[in-house]
Amino acid sequence: MRVSHFFLTVVIFLLGLCTVGGTTLAQRPSTDRHVAELGQFFNGVKIAAPIIEQRLAIYPVLVENVPLLHGAWQTLDEAVARGTLVISEKGGGSVPVVSVENRSRDAYILLMMGDVIKGGMQTRTIRHDTVLGPGQRLELEVFCVEAHRWQGEKGFSAANAKVPQSIQHELRRGASQGDVWRGVAGNNASLGAENDTGSLEMALKSSSVEKKLDAVRRRVVPEIPHRTVGFIFVHGGRAVGAEFFGSEELARAEFPQLLDSYAVDYVILGGAGRWTNERDNRAATEFFERVCRAGSQRVKTAGSGAGIRTQADGLLGDGVSLDATLVHFGIQVERKVQPSQPEVIWPRQQRNGR
Repeated sequence: MRVSHFFLTVVIFLLGLCTVGGTTLAQRPSTDRHVAELGQFFNGVKIAAPIIEQRLAIYPVLVENVPLLHGAWQTLDEAVARGTLVISEKGGGSVPVVSVENRSRDAYILLMMGDVIKGGMQTRTIRHDTVLGPGQRLELEVFCVEAHRWQGEKGFSAANAKVPQSIQHELRRGASQGDVWRGVAGNNASLGAENDTGSLEMALKSSSVEKKLDAVRRRVVPEIPHRTVGFIFVHGGRAVGAEFFGSEELARAEFPQLLDSYAVDYVILGGAGRWTNERDNRAATEFFERVCRAGSQRVKTAGSGAGIRTQADGLLGDGVSLDATLVHFGIQVERKVQPSQPEVIWPRQQRNGR
């Protein structure tokens, strides 16, 4: 009897460790398949309650006992505004490459996949996350997002924009320049913001689109809690992507444009309405667990950092670290997101001569 009572006590104690306030605590999935710095980051993640904007839910991500970035860091937009970052055409101009130089003596610059730069011979977007160290200069891989212009100045300025997630999906799946042009044309048409040069930047900055994006920003950005270093995005109860950063400062600086990039697809083009089951957070938590299990591997990257990539379990992710500390990692579902098109019910196209 004493032995049985002992084992019963042990079982009750273990069950008590698995529940707090009547709520079962989920066991963290193993992150052993990830590169060390990303696995360490995920092991410290906590997911906060969502901020709801129509059918889009944004879950702030916090971390605990995770080493974060030190030193001075700037985003592309900040660096251009300060004169720290100089972007120019390579020679007389080359569609897939531009020259970038960090003129700071001590600041690192994060150039994010999907960042848009305007000017030059045509507007471009950055193909891969890149860390540009102090004093570093290199040739950076880009895609054109303005199909019908090849003239202008040698230098670039910051567009203060990122490509929509539907186009970023093309970048992550290894798209060609033609794929990107088609994505931009479809995006501009869906937004009702087509223009003579096929410029994505002009479409995103058109008055009608900017007004809608600004309204989303004003409602969401002030709600982001202190210590946020990442975001999980859920649309209509389905997780669509996540972004993780190595510091709160970088996360906050990049978030307004990231929010725009998701809002184009999932608010402006995603259909009106509100998520009806706001208390069901399983889409976010199950997506994060899936990300943990998917794993990642190192890839080559220009600049000072180490590239990270995920292509597993229906997920596409890319990022960069520096000195064994995560700088940024973004990940999306592999299923392609298409900007929605309204169904035309009249006049109907004739078929077979009818």
